[in-house]
Amino acid sequence: MESEPELNPSTTAPTVDQPAVLPNSKRSNRQRLLALAIAGVLLYYGGTSAAHWYRAGEDRTLSLANIRRVGLGTLLYAQDWDSNVMPPPREVAHREWVTWPTLVRPYVSPDSSFSNPANPVVPFRSSLRDPIHDYNVNSSYAINKRFWNTFAPGPFPLDNLELPEQTVLFVEAGRMWRTPTKDDYDRNAAFTEYSDTTERFAGLCPYPSAHGGRMAVVAADGHGILLTVVHYTPKDGAHDPLYGRIGNSIYNWNGGHVNGNTDLPAKD
Repeated sequence: MESEPELNPSTTAPTVDQPAVLPNSKRSNRQRLLALAIAGVLLYYGGTSAAHWYRAGEDRTLSLANIRRVGLGTLLYAQDWDSNVMPPPREVAHREWVTWPTLVRPYVSPDSSFSNPANPVVPFRSSLRDPIHDYNVNSSYAINKRFWNTFAPGPFPLDNLELPEQTVLFVEAGRMWRTPTKDDYDRNAAFTEYSDTTERFAGLCPYPSAHGGRMAVVAADGHGILLTVVHYTPKDGAHDPLYGRIGNSIYNWNGGHVNGNTDLPAKD
Protein backbone atom coordinates (compact mmCIF):
# COMPACT_ATOMS: atom_id res chain seq x y z
CA MET A 1 0.00 0.00 0.00
CA GLU A 2 1.42 3.22 -1.09
CA SER A 3 1.73 5.87 1.52
CA GLU A 4 0.14 9.24 0.97
CA PRO A 5 2.58 11.83 -0.20
CA GLU A 6 3.80 14.06 2.60
CA LEU A 7 2.48 17.57 2.35
CA ASN A 8 4.64 20.55 3.07
CA PRO A 9 2.47 23.22 4.72
CA SER A 10 4.83 25.92 3.71
CA THR A 11 4.27 25.19 0.08
CA THR A 12 0.80 23.73 -0.20
CA ALA A 13 -1.37 25.55 2.37
CA PRO A 14 -3.50 28.33 0.88
CA THR A 15 -2.31 31.80 1.76
CA VAL A 16 -4.10 35.15 2.08
CA ASP A 17 -2.35 38.46 1.84
CA GLN A 18 -2.82 40.35 5.18
CA PRO A 19 -1.66 43.78 6.25
CA ALA A 20 1.02 44.01 8.85
CA VAL A 21 -0.48 43.79 12.35
CA LEU A 22 2.52 44.73 14.35
CA PRO A 23 1.64 48.06 16.16
CA ASN A 24 3.64 51.10 15.53
CA SER A 25 4.69 52.06 19.07
CA LYS A 26 4.86 55.79 18.36
CA ARG A 27 1.47 55.84 16.64
CA SER A 28 -0.05 53.79 19.45
CA ASN A 29 1.26 56.21 22.08
CA ARG A 30 -0.12 59.19 20.17
CA GLN A 31 -3.52 57.54 19.92
CA ARG A 32 -3.57 56.81 23.64
CA LEU A 33 -2.60 60.40 24.45
CA LEU A 34 -5.26 61.75 22.10
CA ALA A 35 -7.88 59.49 23.65
CA LEU A 36 -6.86 60.61 27.14
CA ALA A 37 -6.99 64.26 26.09
CA ILE A 38 -10.48 63.89 24.62
CA ALA A 39 -11.65 62.03 27.70
CA GLY A 40 -10.20 64.77 29.90
CA VAL A 41 -11.99 67.53 27.98
CA LEU A 42 -15.29 65.65 28.10
CA LEU A 43 -14.86 64.96 31.80
CA TYR A 44 -14.02 68.59 32.55
CA TYR A 45 -16.92 70.14 30.67
CA GLY A 46 -19.32 67.41 31.66
CA GLY A 47 -18.26 67.74 35.27
CA THR A 48 -18.49 71.54 35.13
CA SER A 49 -22.01 71.39 33.68
CA ALA A 50 -23.09 68.83 36.26
CA ALA A 51 -21.58 70.89 39.08
CA HIS A 52 -23.29 74.05 37.80
CA TRP A 53 -26.62 72.24 37.53
CA TYR A 54 -26.25 70.81 41.02
CA ARG A 55 -25.24 74.17 42.51
CA ALA A 56 -28.17 75.93 40.80
CA GLY A 57 -30.53 73.36 42.27
CA GLU A 58 -29.06 73.89 45.72
CA ASP A 59 -29.43 77.66 45.35
CA ARG A 60 -33.10 77.34 44.39
CA THR A 61 -33.84 75.07 47.32
CA LEU A 62 -31.98 77.24 49.83
CA SER A 63 -33.46 80.52 48.63
CA LEU A 64 -36.97 79.10 48.79
CA ALA A 65 -36.29 77.89 52.34
CA ASN A 66 -34.78 81.27 53.29
CA ILE A 67 -37.60 83.40 51.94
CA ARG A 68 -40.08 81.15 53.73
CA ARG A 69 -38.21 81.68 57.02
CA VAL A 70 -38.37 85.43 56.49
CA GLY A 71 -42.06 85.18 55.64
CA LEU A 72 -42.89 83.08 58.70
CA GLY A 73 -40.84 85.44 60.87
CA THR A 74 -42.92 88.31 59.50
CA LEU A 75 -46.16 86.51 60.40
CA LEU A 76 -44.83 86.08 63.95
CA TYR A 77 -43.91 89.77 64.04
CA ALA A 78 -47.43 90.65 62.89
CA GLN A 79 -48.91 88.66 65.77
CA ASP A 80 -47.11 91.00 68.16
CA TRP A 81 -48.04 94.16 66.24
CA ASP A 82 -51.81 94.03 65.75
CA SER A 83 -51.56 92.03 62.54
CA ASN A 84 -49.32 94.64 60.89
CA VAL A 85 -46.10 93.85 59.05
CA MET A 86 -42.92 95.91 59.40
CA PRO A 87 -43.25 99.61 58.44
CA PRO A 88 -41.40 101.27 55.55
CA PRO A 89 -37.78 102.41 56.01
CA ARG A 90 -37.49 105.48 58.17
CA GLU A 91 -34.63 107.79 59.01
CA VAL A 92 -34.29 108.00 62.80
CA ALA A 93 -31.18 110.21 62.78
CA HIS A 94 -28.98 111.79 60.15
CA ARG A 95 -28.12 109.00 57.66
CA GLU A 96 -29.31 106.40 60.18
CA TRP A 97 -32.17 104.30 58.91
CA VAL A 98 -34.32 101.52 60.34
CA THR A 99 -35.48 99.01 57.74
CA TRP A 100 -37.64 95.91 57.90
CA PRO A 101 -34.77 93.32 58.15
CA THR A 102 -33.63 94.89 61.43
CA LEU A 103 -37.17 94.82 62.84
CA VAL A 104 -37.92 91.20 61.93
CA ARG A 105 -34.43 89.91 62.73
CA PRO A 106 -35.40 88.67 66.25
CA TYR A 107 -38.03 86.44 64.61
CA VAL A 108 -35.75 84.91 61.94
CA SER A 109 -32.81 82.56 62.40
CA PRO A 110 -30.08 82.29 61.22
CA ASP A 111 -29.06 85.66 59.74
CA SER A 112 -28.10 83.90 56.51
CA SER A 113 -31.84 83.42 55.91
CA PHE A 114 -31.94 87.00 54.62
CA SER A 115 -29.73 86.10 51.65
CA ASN A 116 -30.53 84.50 48.31
CA PRO A 117 -27.44 82.45 47.36
CA ALA A 118 -28.11 83.07 43.66
CA ASN A 119 -28.02 86.87 44.24
CA PRO A 120 -26.46 87.15 47.68
CA VAL A 121 -25.94 89.82 50.29
CA VAL A 122 -24.06 89.73 53.58
CA PRO A 123 -26.94 90.33 56.01
CA PHE A 124 -26.36 93.24 58.41
CA ARG A 125 -22.90 93.84 56.93
CA SER A 126 -24.08 94.44 53.39
CA SER A 127 -22.38 96.65 50.81
CA LEU A 128 -25.65 97.03 48.91
CA ARG A 129 -27.22 100.47 49.08
CA ASP A 130 -30.64 101.85 48.35
CA PRO A 131 -30.03 104.02 45.26
CA ILE A 132 -32.44 106.74 46.41
CA HIS A 133 -31.86 107.11 50.16
CA ASP A 134 -28.41 105.49 50.40
CA TYR A 135 -29.10 103.18 53.34
CA ASN A 136 -27.77 99.63 53.66
CA VAL A 137 -29.87 96.88 52.11
CA ASN A 138 -29.50 93.85 54.36
CA SER A 139 -31.63 91.29 52.54
CA SER A 140 -31.92 89.74 49.10
CA TYR A 141 -35.72 89.87 49.54
CA ALA A 142 -38.14 92.78 49.22
CA ILE A 143 -41.38 93.20 51.14
CA ASN A 144 -44.64 94.08 49.40
CA LYS A 145 -44.98 97.85 49.94
CA ARG A 146 -48.79 97.71 49.56
CA PHE A 147 -49.11 96.72 53.22
CA TRP A 148 -48.35 100.35 54.17
CA ASN A 149 -49.68 103.70 52.95
CA THR A 150 -51.22 102.36 49.74
CA PHE A 151 -54.97 101.99 50.19
CA ALA A 152 -55.08 104.37 53.17
CA PRO A 153 -52.50 106.09 55.39
CA GLY A 154 -50.81 103.64 57.73
CA PRO A 155 -50.78 99.84 57.73
CA PHE A 156 -53.12 97.36 56.08
CA PRO A 157 -53.52 94.53 58.64
CA LEU A 158 -52.95 90.98 57.47
CA ASP A 159 -56.20 89.94 59.14
CA ASN A 160 -58.09 92.21 56.73
CA LEU A 161 -56.67 90.55 53.65
CA GLU A 162 -59.25 88.38 51.91
CA LEU A 163 -56.93 86.21 49.78
CA PRO A 164 -53.60 85.99 51.62
CA GLU A 165 -52.64 82.78 49.83
CA GLN A 166 -52.76 84.71 46.52
CA THR A 167 -51.05 87.87 47.76
CA VAL A 168 -47.28 88.20 47.64
CA LEU A 169 -45.52 89.09 50.89
CA PHE A 170 -41.89 88.87 49.73
CA VAL A 171 -40.17 88.56 46.37
CA GLU A 172 -36.52 88.02 45.52
CA ALA A 173 -34.63 91.26 44.98
CA GLY A 174 -30.92 91.84 45.71
CA ARG A 175 -28.58 93.44 43.18
CA MET A 176 -30.40 94.92 40.22
CA TRP A 177 -29.83 93.19 36.89
CA ARG A 178 -29.76 94.63 33.38
CA THR A 179 -31.81 91.68 32.14
CA PRO A 180 -34.51 90.18 34.42
CA THR A 181 -33.49 86.58 33.79
CA LYS A 182 -29.73 86.93 33.22
CA ASP A 183 -27.11 87.54 35.91
CA ASP A 184 -25.51 90.76 34.63
CA TYR A 185 -25.65 93.31 37.44
CA ASP A 186 -23.29 96.27 37.33
CA ARG A 187 -23.79 98.18 40.59
CA ASN A 188 -24.37 97.53 44.29
CA ALA A 189 -27.92 98.88 44.26
CA ALA A 190 -31.02 97.19 45.62
CA PHE A 191 -34.47 97.92 47.03
CA THR A 192 -35.96 96.67 50.29
CA GLU A 193 -39.57 97.15 49.12
CA TYR A 194 -41.40 95.51 46.22
CA SER A 195 -43.59 97.53 43.89
CA ASP A 196 -44.02 95.58 40.61
CA THR A 197 -42.01 93.31 38.33
CA THR A 198 -42.24 95.90 35.53
CA GLU A 199 -40.46 98.56 37.60
CA ARG A 200 -37.03 99.75 36.44
CA PHE A 201 -34.42 101.97 38.06
CA ALA A 202 -31.88 103.52 35.69
CA GLY A 203 -32.84 100.80 33.23
CA LEU A 204 -32.12 98.01 35.73
CA CYS A 205 -34.52 95.35 37.03
CA PRO A 206 -34.81 95.42 40.85
CA TYR A 207 -36.58 92.03 41.05
CA PRO A 208 -34.71 89.56 38.82
CA SER A 209 -35.49 85.87 38.39
CA ALA A 210 -32.23 84.38 39.63
CA HIS A 211 -33.01 80.68 39.29
CA GLY A 212 -32.87 79.83 35.61
CA GLY A 213 -35.65 82.28 34.80
CA ARG A 214 -37.68 81.59 37.93
CA MET A 215 -38.19 83.51 41.17
CA ALA A 216 -38.84 82.39 44.74
CA VAL A 217 -41.66 84.24 46.51
CA VAL A 218 -43.64 83.81 49.70
CA ALA A 219 -47.32 84.61 50.03
CA ALA A 220 -49.08 86.37 52.89
CA ASP A 221 -50.24 83.03 54.32
CA GLY A 222 -46.59 81.91 54.67
CA HIS A 223 -46.33 79.40 51.83
CA GLY A 224 -43.41 79.68 49.42
CA ILE A 225 -43.33 78.92 45.72
CA LEU A 226 -40.89 79.03 42.81
CA LEU A 227 -42.60 80.67 39.83
CA THR A 228 -42.05 82.15 36.39
CA VAL A 229 -42.76 85.88 36.26
CA VAL A 230 -45.37 86.54 33.57
CA HIS A 231 -44.90 90.31 33.21
CA TYR A 232 -41.50 91.97 33.02
CA THR A 233 -42.05 94.29 30.05
CA PRO A 234 -45.01 95.73 28.11
CA LYS A 235 -44.33 93.08 25.45
CA ASP A 236 -45.60 90.48 27.95
CA GLY A 237 -49.14 91.78 27.60
CA ALA A 238 -51.63 93.83 29.59
CA HIS A 239 -50.78 94.12 33.27
CA ASP A 240 -52.16 95.96 36.29
CA PRO A 241 -49.14 97.17 38.32
CA LEU A 242 -51.13 97.49 41.55
CA TYR A 243 -53.15 94.27 41.64
CA GLY A 244 -51.73 92.24 38.75
CA ARG A 245 -50.41 88.70 38.62
CA ILE A 246 -46.74 87.95 39.26
CA GLY A 247 -46.93 84.29 38.23
CA ASN A 248 -48.76 81.07 38.99
CA SER A 249 -51.58 82.01 41.41
CA ILE A 250 -49.63 84.80 43.16
CA TYR A 251 -50.66 88.42 42.65
CA ASN A 252 -49.41 91.81 43.75
CA TRP A 253 -52.53 92.14 45.86
CA ASN A 254 -55.56 90.14 46.97
CA GLY A 255 -55.59 87.65 44.13
CA GLY A 256 -55.90 90.49 41.62
CA HIS A 257 -59.05 91.87 43.26
CA VAL A 258 -59.93 95.23 44.74
CA ASN A 259 -60.41 94.95 48.50
CA GLY A 260 -63.95 93.80 49.20
CA ASN A 261 -64.66 92.80 45.61
CA THR A 262 -63.33 89.27 45.30
CA ASP A 263 -66.50 88.16 43.48
CA LEU A 264 -65.47 90.20 40.44
CA PRO A 265 -62.89 88.96 37.87
CA ALA A 266 -59.24 89.42 38.74
CA LYS A 267 -57.52 92.53 37.37
CA ASP A 268 -54.86 90.53 35.57
